[in-house]
Amino acid sequence: MVHLATVGTSAITEKFLSAALSTGRFCPKIAYSRSAERGAAFCQKYGFESFSTNLRAMAQSPDIDAVYIASPNALHYAQSKLFLENGKHVLCEKPITLSAKDYDELLRLARQNGAIYMEAIMSRHYAGRRTLLCAIKDIGDISVARLTFCQRSSRYDAFKNGEKVNIFDMSLGGGTLNDLGVYCVYAAVDLFGMPKTVKATASYFDNGADKSGSALFEYDGFTAVLSYSKTGQSAICSEIVGDKGVVQIGSVSQYADISLVQNGTATNLSGFPSRDQIMGDEAVKFADYLENPTDFADDFNTVSTLTHNVHTCMDMIKQEASIIYPLKEVIV
Repeated sequence: MVHLATVGTSAITEKFLSAALSTGRFCPKIAYSRSAERGAAFCQKYGFESFSTNLRAMAQSPDIDAVYIASPNALHYAQSKLFLENGKHVLCEKPITLSAKDYDELLRLARQNGAIYMEAIMSRHYAGRRTLLCAIKDIGDISVARLTFCQRSSRYDAFKNGEKVNIFDMSLGGGTLNDLGVYCVYAAVDLFGMPKTVKATASYFDNGADKSGSALFEYDGFTAVLSYSKTGQSAICSEIVGDKGVVQIGSVSQYADISLVQNGTATNLSGFPSRDQIMGDEAVKFADYLENPTDFADDFNTVSTLTHNVHTCMDMIKQEASIIYPLKEVIV
């Protein structure tokens, strides 16, 4: 049983807790919030033993084994480092850091302290991934892949009306690439490996946040076209086109709603999982890594290499598209 702490009280933390607790692998110990009132309410709702407004004290607590971090992106590095320095296992929401260099540094720190450091990325650990990989084998030589995630943000209208919204605040590591585009990058690198070249462009809001973007990943024999936006809802799915058929992917962030199209006939291979199912698979894998490190060492190393490669590609996109984060110093 993993004794778990959480950082963040947003909707994504609630979704993760619902999934993680349903697996029977986690015991909620301490919930962190900057607000004592919000922390107390969150603690009671999810059965935590206590809450804390002192992150450093919580990281030093002997009552926890691991922490799930779902704070603003710019805080991920400093907060993860604090827990890893104290020998705690860390599952951090995407993007795990804002650069591959930062990720590599913290992964070394984790290994030095015997801790697991893992990015919370749903698709990589969901059973739908195996379905997708099998389907790709049936379509022959790939000529093009279109990986898209365009979703109108629920906070977009508030942002347009002048409210400060974290996800559109570049000083907090916000923007569309980090929020949605990362799923397209994960899919490309997970399914096809590291590209030979990366080209990218982006459009921006007046405050400097990237509102949409596109990237071209060149592979031997084909190109993967990535597109992502937080201001409009796409009406088409992602697809991988081969000379023997097409794989359609309804959700690139979940590897869900997968169909194989051959000879004009579409066969649905999987639907949409429940949120508890897909995030539960992610939580179980995290528990496996830290409770059975020997048995799962090879898989963890494979996932760690994937995370490094993804964020190397993210760095390339940021450089190509001139995406800038005017970050402030973070004190925890």
